[in-house]
Amino acid sequence: MTLTYKIHEGSLHEKFQKSRAKIQIFGGGFGNGKTTGAVVKALQLAKDYPGSNGLVARSTYPKLNSTIRKEFEKWCPKSWVARNVNSKENLIELKNGTVINFSYIAQGGKNEESSTSNLLSATYDWIVVDQIEDPEISHKDFLDLLGRLRGNTTYQGDDETMPTSGPRWLIAMCNPTRNWVYRELVKPLQDHKIGLKNNKLLWDEENNCPLIELFEGSTYENAENLPADFIKTQEAAYKGQMRERFLLGKWGAYEGLVYPQYDASVHLIQHEEMEAYYDALIEEGVVPTILDAYDHGIASPSCYLFGFVDRIGNVHVLDGFHEKELLISTAASRMKKIRKEYGFVEGNLYHDDIITSHKVLADPAVFRRSSGGSKTVGTTTSGLFRENGIQMTRANNDILNGIAKVQSYLAIDDYHLNPYTNTLGSPRIFFSTNLDFIDREIVDYYWRKDTSGEYEDLPMDRNDHGMDTMKYLLTNRPRVAIATAPKQALPPRRMLWSEREANPMQDNRKHRYA
Repeated sequence: MTLTYKIHEGSLHEKFQKSRAKIQIFGGGFGNGKTTGAVVKALQLAKDYPGSNGLVARSTYPKLNSTIRKEFEKWCPKSWVARNVNSKENLIELKNGTVINFSYIAQGGKNEESSTSNLLSATYDWIVVDQIEDPEISHKDFLDLLGRLRGNTTYQGDDETMPTSGPRWLIAMCNPTRNWVYRELVKPLQDHKIGLKNNKLLWDEENNCPLIELFEGSTYENAENLPADFIKTQEAAYKGQMRERFLLGKWGAYEGLVYPQYDASVHLIQHEEMEAYYDALIEEGVVPTILDAYDHGIASPSCYLFGFVDRIGNVHVLDGFHEKELLISTAASRMKKIRKEYGFVEGNLYHDDIITSHKVLADPAVFRRSSGGSKTVGTTTSGLFRENGIQMTRANNDILNGIAKVQSYLAIDDYHLNPYTNTLGSPRIFFSTNLDFIDREIVDYYWRKDTSGEYEDLPMDRNDHGMDTMKYLLTNRPRVAIATAPKQALPPRRMLWSEREANPMQDNRKHRYA
């Protein structure tokens, strides 16, 4: 048995064909060849694992038979086939004993707790799922399918990199979406690649690597195999975010996102690298402007962000916390601890003998005395923070104004220098990888829809405490860092602890690099 499938060396398709991951996801733009690539890989498995039991699935029978089954029959050599049944059995049996089952996944009336009953009665050696992002397919369906990969058919090919049995692979194709496929599979992998911890990542303990590999490319990567007018038609039909999603295959390009400008690979900076940049500024005699903001919560999380502004106006959000049910005294203590960690003590800014009392930009609600009715009660929340050594000032609570300002800082300016890569083309705000809650919220922060399905000029009010705090942080146009060396500047922050041992008077010295 032979199979002819030409791919270019180093291409996306070659990398996909060479993948040995337990879960292989082929995503990207329309027409980028993912279905063909998956079918060819499935046929190779059917050939090299004779007698194996494979599954090719999609959400519904109409979608199954009109797409991937048709593609499978197109590529499967007629000389391989012993039996082709397109009825109740819906399978292709090959002469080497391999059986390819074609089935749908969606169950009429099923909910998240029910099982995928039509698929759970068999054990498979390999599984291919087309358009796994279809709304009829749930995360539970995916987990159920993984549970059916228990086949142990012996490998009979000549590639030493292939598993000796099984291979027990799940191959899935999809277009960029923001449903469970992104949240549970793609996002955790993206986080891992930039050094951000995500507990949802499926991990191979034995080989110390992710169980998932992601392959994605734009429609343009498969242009030579598409009709001449296909891409032109798609370009005419899709504009803006829809073009980025369905032609360029970008996961972040999704209609309705409040901050489509955000790109984790650009805006998220390794914490150690950002901290080193902060220390380098101080060692150069620069006085970074400190920014911090707070959004109060009790049952919902309280959020605090601490950052600094460099000499060219970039905002670097360096530290903070996002936690439920914090006592005010505890939150105040956490704020002071973070400030002290970066040499910012007792909320005072010192430069050229000018002392300015520093105040945290906070939700205006913390200054109210009302408990929800008209009756005035006790000390305000801001007053309680003041008693615990934290001064606060009202932030701008205008939602649209705040969003517009954040968007402008997130946007890439082609002529702005990136302080971390030293290349042109940079945003004006960066976030430490330690602030994973910012990343989680920003990729799931959408505009609200009205009853007719149209977007309103209001974001959805859920899981947005980090987003609110970020808007507060940029209430005022942040002052750039002062580039002249301050008088009697302290040595680098990393030296402070040892010097305090040797010089008890160190604690009384004024910190000049707030």
